[in-house]
Amino acid sequence: MALTTEAFLAFYPQFSTFAEGLVLPEYLRQANARFSDFGEDAEEARRLFTAHKLTLYSASCLPEGVTTPTKSQIASAGKGSMQEIASKKVGDVSISYASSTSTSNGNSTGLNDLNQTVYGLQLISLLRLYGFARYIP
Repeated sequence: MALTTEAFLAFYPQFSTFAEGLVLPEYLRQANARFSDFGEDAEEARRLFTAHKLTLYSASCLPEGVTTPTKSQIASAGKGSMQEIASKKVGDVSISYASSTSTSNGNSTGLNDLNQTVYGLQLISLLRLYGFARYIP
């Protein structure tokens, strides 16, 4: 059974500002397609994936105050750059960022950004129950 907007928002009401936009239905569509064979964990995987994607989207370059983005705003939203800190130093201040290949969570599912949100980290734990050999397009 597919995860609906209503069921998702009942679990994660903090994303209710996305209810009227184009983004939430798209991420739900992706989640429903990618996690159809996770048995009893399918709904949890779908919720976590959707919350993860919405969190990344919220951190993107969307103009402040926009709650129902247009198609062009969605297209430009992904231009923001989020990088994981690989190392830091306090004395004489130093910081380095992990490359996109080193931030991979060790799987080949195309979900290498999962370590960037708490929802994604929870989804990694769930994916480990099923093994990383599983391909999620």
